[in-house]
Parts: sequence; structure tokens; C-alpha cells
Amino acid sequence: MKTVDEIREGFLSFFEKKHNSTRVKSSSLIPDNPTLLLTSAGMVQFVPYYLGLEKPPYNPARACSCQKCARAGGKDSDIENVGRTPRHHTFFEMLGNFAWGDYYKKEVIPWAWEFVTSKEYLGLDKDRLWVTIFETDDEAFEIWKNETDIDPKRIIRKGKKDNFWGPPGPTGSCGPCSEIHYDLGEHLKCSDDCSIATCECDRWVEIWNMVFTELFQDEEGNQTPLDKKNVDTGMGLERIAMVCQGVESTFETDILKHILNKVCEISGKKYKENQKTDISLRIITDHARCVSFMIADGITPSNEGRGYVLRMILRRALRHGYLLGLELPFLEPVVDEVIKKYCAQYPELKEQEAKIKSTILKEEERFKLTLDNGYKLIGELLESDNKEITGKDAFRLYDTFGFPYELTKEIAQEKGFKVDEEGFKNAMQEQKDRARASIQKVVITNDLNYLNNPDSEFIGYEQSQTEAKVLSIVDLEGKNTQSAQDGVFDIILDKTPFYAECGGQIGDSGEFILNNEKIEIVKTFKVQNIYVHRAIVKEMPIKKGDVVFAKIDCEKRAEITKHHSLAHLLQAALQNVLGKEVHQAGSQVEADKTRYDFTYDKALSPSEIKKVQDLINSWIKKGLNRTTEVMSLEEANQTGAMALFGEKYGETVRVVSFSDDEKCYSKELCAGCHVDNAKDLRLAKIISESASSAGVRRIEVICSDSAINYLEEKSNILDELSIKNKMPANQLQEKFDKLDKEVKDLSSKLGDLEAMRAKDSFNTFISKAKEIGSTKILLTKIEDFAPNAIKSGIELLADKLGESVIVLCSMKEDGTVFITTKVSDNISKKVQAGKIVGNIARALGGNGGGRPQMATGMGKTQNGIDDVLLNTQNEIINLLS
Repeated sequence: MKTVDEIREGFLSFFEKKHNSTRVKSSSLIPDNPTLLLTSAGMVQFVPYYLGLEKPPYNPARACSCQKCARAGGKDSDIENVGRTPRHHTFFEMLGNFAWGDYYKKEVIPWAWEFVTSKEYLGLDKDRLWVTIFETDDEAFEIWKNETDIDPKRIIRKGKKDNFWGPPGPTGSCGPCSEIHYDLGEHLKCSDDCSIATCECDRWVEIWNMVFTELFQDEEGNQTPLDKKNVDTGMGLERIAMVCQGVESTFETDILKHILNKVCEISGKKYKENQKTDISLRIITDHARCVSFMIADGITPSNEGRGYVLRMILRRALRHGYLLGLELPFLEPVVDEVIKKYCAQYPELKEQEAKIKSTILKEEERFKLTLDNGYKLIGELLESDNKEITGKDAFRLYDTFGFPYELTKEIAQEKGFKVDEEGFKNAMQEQKDRARASIQKVVITNDLNYLNNPDSEFIGYEQSQTEAKVLSIVDLEGKNTQSAQDGVFDIILDKTPFYAECGGQIGDSGEFILNNEKIEIVKTFKVQNIYVHRAIVKEMPIKKGDVVFAKIDCEKRAEITKHHSLAHLLQAALQNVLGKEVHQAGSQVEADKTRYDFTYDKALSPSEIKKVQDLINSWIKKGLNRTTEVMSLEEANQTGAMALFGEKYGETVRVVSFSDDEKCYSKELCAGCHVDNAKDLRLAKIISESASSAGVRRIEVICSDSAINYLEEKSNILDELSIKNKMPANQLQEKFDKLDKEVKDLSSKLGDLEAMRAKDSFNTFISKAKEIGSTKILLTKIEDFAPNAIKSGIELLADKLGESVIVLCSMKEDGTVFITTKVSDNISKKVQAGKIVGNIARALGGNGGGRPQMATGMGKTQNGIDDVLLNTQNEIINLLS
């Protein structure tokens, strides 16, 4: 039996040593492509070669790799199937061999057959192998028939849906596929006529897909032959290991079964004893592996993009641990097993072990705080008769209890419920609209219309303006256009002084001048190596081929430059004060501030903040000189220059240093813009320090005019307070502390008085209680008392009424209703306070809940409250009967 490690190495050696292919290391799960969420295929890192944008650096032009891949977000996501089928995964390894204008079908088809069937390699039974080809690909059929010893009857022709790839957009390269399938045996057949030609059941496993890109499709759908034909193949390592090892599930292969066994061990469950339990065991196994690799590659949990996908996968695993009876946190021993099994092939797992574990632990602890309450809410929602969770409720589960939409959907589907996805998206959008920054977000719908241009020549380090030719115009729907007028468009020039957003530094703004008319450029960003200028075009049209005078906003650039240099000094100061383990986790350099995220587990003390700030200002005062050197990445690493973890660098890099005659204080790889001397920053002021996400802190710092204006504003406020209070500024704090104490004392006395008034008022309610058997029921509206007064009053009523159900609705001055319910312990199973409050609050347009004995809520309107209370009283009577 061949192990996963043996299969992986065997494949790579086969192409590297026998077929002269360059073995290429797996790229990160974070793709070097702004249009992709995650690396989901082996060919992703080679896209520029397939598009003809770059020449492959291999001689001959062929390569092989084992690529780590993740599919858990977007249209390629397998998340719903993971755990429920024998072989779906969120993370997997993809073996692949690639060629650009080199070998083609005649070579690679026999090679693939040799590797699969030869006893020297996989040695699979030929009588269990089938091949599919595109229905009109006679060339592939003849090669399979004449160049291999496969039985021609086992070559099946299929249509475009199954055996034709691409193009990825409306235009682009495309071509036929040829796939090798393995028959796991008749005992898995789905019907009497189960066949590879018509069926996609678990009996048939696609083990190798060979894509032959030989055509180009234009916008009319016409296909013409490419000058150079390319090969892109993929073989899922887990699937081929399953076949080679004679098991029926990838989870039973030699590498995954150890992780699965660890999940069984910590949960006390046995695999293959209970189908429902098996799903949870497989999900935890898969997801623990996936999140470990994602975090190792620099992804951290968040509510956007890749971070959201990571959080969603992790919380799905935690939910299934909850179903198995595991108490959070529980994943660390599973993660240990993942690292143990994979670190030899992927050393970054061991290198980032501490980060992986701490990130997962903090996420587990965070979800633990809301999991129980979230489950209670979703349990209540699943009691509805309409079999649907509203989008508003799904968003509440997400926003309040941390349940990703996909998790809510999965739980709902298990109970036969639907979730209003459109309503959820609307609720999410409403929140985003409220929080959205003024800068319009860049959304690329078709990157080929950007990438079908030569790399932009950036001259902005030396020049702030230039004449340049318009190469391409793309509208915001991603379509190429020959001209632009009255709208917002993306414009690409042959050269540009505009810095494109990169490395945390925002892109330049400015203007194009054409025929003495100005076109405003609101931002600049990159699509790979193409600089894109987002332009507001008015009446004066601009067209492809025009020559414009491109000019950046020099004042804004100068302030951005200062704040970028400030970011470098801040990083150096943080490491000096907090330790070398501090690393950048993100940044946003703008004209009026630097927002800087860094890895650190706790809040900085005021003294630490002061030390960091004082150190930066001492360097500004010293006048550290900035030097920039261009060198190879290897040379840069040897100099000790700091690189950003997870950032992809080219062969040649810029190294930016700040130093004096005695010492270098900061040295980083950076393509951004910087001042010549630290004195240009004038003054630095840290204005905030806070948590950004789990294990990540955020500092906002300003310099130059921004810092001076900030301090001047604070000084003016202080002067006004001094004048108003008729005392020096240094005595204000003492006075405010005294006033604060007086206010608290008065508030306490006022609260006591209101509680006494509430008790007097509540005594009058006792006679309103109705008796149902041995239970007294009291539902009434009350004045706008403070919550503490209501709590004291309801306790008084409960003591005097004995066994009772009490519902108090405080009619607030703003038109809302504060609802408080108390139920005696001995009847709280029949009548639950949380459900009563929830029903009343929802009827009044709000929400609420709590324990069976005590609960509170808020209604948004007082309209109809009398009818709501009457209906609630009748429901309580029915429950007690």
C-alpha cells in the first residue's frame, strides 16, 4: 500500500526526473490575484503564463507541483458536502503537471497512463480504469487507443458540461479535457444501469483531469486555435490515495485517519457506528486541517473575505464538536495531529504552530460565550410553523451570536427549514451601508479586460506628472469600452506617476488633463502589475489612444509619504518597546493618519504607549536619513530587512532603511513612498490603541500637520474649559474627579428614591392579579421607571403573590416599551419567561428573551399593546390549564 507521502513524492519525481519538469513549491492559500478569494487549484500560481502575460521561467517550459488548495467560499465552495460525502474537503492537495507551448496530448496522455498503471508507480488495475474525452476530440481518442494499452471500449465521449474547460469569462483560452476515472466496485452502484457514461455516484472516482487549452474564444463565441498549446492537469492527492489504499473514503487514508482517530479519541465516539455522528467526526477532521493551513499562511478570523471564510469553517467545526458533547475549547489535540502529519511537507505549520493554536483557542473561547444562547434562539426559531427563518433573524444570529449564515442554513436544513438568504443579505447590506467608508470599494468583475494590457510603467518615485497614452478603458461592469463620458470608469495608461494602492499605502488621487479639461482621478489600484486609475469623466469624452497629462495631488502625496515613513518608525519602536515577536498584521496609510495593526495579545499600557511615541519623536528629532536600495530578495533577506509575512515579493525588491551615522533603526522591504529625512514628519502623536481582532492590536498615529492640528484642537478645548471653570488647566482634572463623585452619589440617592416610589406604586397592582388555580397572573402597563426600580418592584410583587406569572410593561417616554417578566420556579417549565417576553417584544416590533424564570425585552412601539397583553394572558391561562 502506497502512503500519501509516497504518492506525492512519486508523482513529483516522475515529472521532475523522468520528464524534465521543474518542481515548483506550493504557493500560499492567499493567491496573488485580487479577484480570487483562496487558491483553489494547482494552476492558480501559473495564471500569468497561461494568459501570456509572463514568460515561464523554466527551461523547458514545463513544471510540476503539489499545491495546497482550499474551496470554502464562493461558487467553488464544497462546504455543504464536506462530512456528508466520502470525499469532499475544504482543504486538499492537488498534484499537477503543466506545460506552456511544450509537450501536449501525444506526450502527456501516455505518461499519465504509465504513472497510473505501471507497478513502478501506482500500479492500478486497468480493468477498473475508465477514460472520458470531449465528444469531438478525435485526436485524444486516437492517442488513448494507439499510444496506451487501454481497452478502447473503456474510452467514453462526453459533452461540454463534463469534458470541456473554459473560458473563465466571456472571452479567453479554453479547450477539451480528458479524465481518468476509477471504479470502486459494483457494491457501490446506485442502480442497475449505473454507468460511467451517465452516472456521478460514489462508485466512480475522477482521479486525474487533463486540460488541453488549445483554443481562444472571442466575445461572439467564435473559437480559433492558439499559437501555443498548453497543458494543465490536476490529480487530487486524497482521492488517489483512497484508490491506491483500497478504502472507500478519503477520511480513511493513512494521513487523514490519524486526525480522524484523534477526534474520535477526544469525543469518545467510534467511527462508523452512527451515521449522524460520522458526519460530525469528518467535519471536525477536515475543518481542523483547513483552518490550520489557512492561519499558517497568514489568514486571521474576521467578518470579511478570507477571514470570514476561516471563521465560518472554524465555527462549523466547533458546532459539530458541540453536537458530539465536546466542551469548547477542544481543537488543540486535533491541530497537534495535523501539524505532526503535515509539517515535513509544509514546514510553515511547525513554524507558525504557536500562532495557529493561539488563534484557534481565542476563536473557540469567543464562540463559547455565545454558542449556548445562539442555539437557544435558533431552537425557538425552528419551532415556527412557516418552516423558514427570516433574513432578519438569520442576521441577528450572525451579528449577535456569531453564527455565520452558512451555519444557520445548515442547522435549518437539518430540521427541514429554509433561510431567507435575500433577507439576510439585505440586513447585512443595511449594516454595511451604515458603516461604509466614503471611498468606493474596488470590485473587479472581469480581470482579463485589465490584464490584456502590458505591465504599467510606474515613474512616481521620481516624477509627479507626465504625458501618457490611454491603453484601455473599462466600465464598472468590467466591460472594455473604446471611449468614456458622463460616468465612472477605470483607465489604464502606458506609464503613470500615480502610486497604486499597495502595501497598506492608499493609491494616489489627482487629475488627467485632456484638451484643457480636467478628469478627476479619485483612486488608483492595481490588478496584478496593471495600474488602474478610477476616473470621474464628465461631459468631455476620453477615448482609447488619447494622450493625457497625468498629474498627482502632490500635497496629498506628501502627507501620505510622511505617514508611510511613520508606519516604519512605529514598527521599529513597537519592537523596541514590546519585543521582536511583534509583527505587522495590516496597515492603512492615508494622508491624515496611519492605521497600524500588529500581533500582540494584550492592550498596551499608557506607559508603553508613551515609550513608543517618545521613541518615534526622538528619531524624528535626530533626523534619521532614509535610504532606498534595490537588490535581490535573497540579498535583502541576508541584510536582515523585515518582510511582511504572507506577502509575495518579486525577484528584485526595494529595501527602505532609516538610520543615522551610528545605527540603522528600521529596515524593511517596501515599494511605497517615503520622506528623505525623518525630520519631515515634524511630530508624531498616537491617538488611539485598541483591539483589531483576536491577537491583533491596532494603533492610529498621526504626524506633521495632522498631529499639530490635533494637538492645537485639544489645546483650544482645554483653554475653553479653563476659562469656563475659572481655574488653571492643571487643576481641571481634580475638579472633574470631584464632580464625578458627586454625580454618582446623587444618582445612587435618586435610584433609591425611585425604587421606593416604584414599590409604593407596585403595591397597588396586587389587587389586579387573576387567580388560575393556585397561580396568580398579573399583566399590566406601568410608568417609565428605571430598570433597577422595575427589578426591585417585580421582586416585591413575586414575594407577595407567591406562585405567580408577572408581566410588567414600562411605557417609555420615547414611545418604546420595556418588558419584564418573572415566573415562579415551580411553574417555569410550563410557562417560560423568555418565551413570553420574546412573543410580546416581537408583536411590538422588537425582540427580547432570557431564562425561564426571568426575562426582559424591548418593544419598538406601544401601538396595540392592550391587545397583545390580552392575548398573552389567554396563552398563559391555556398553558396553566
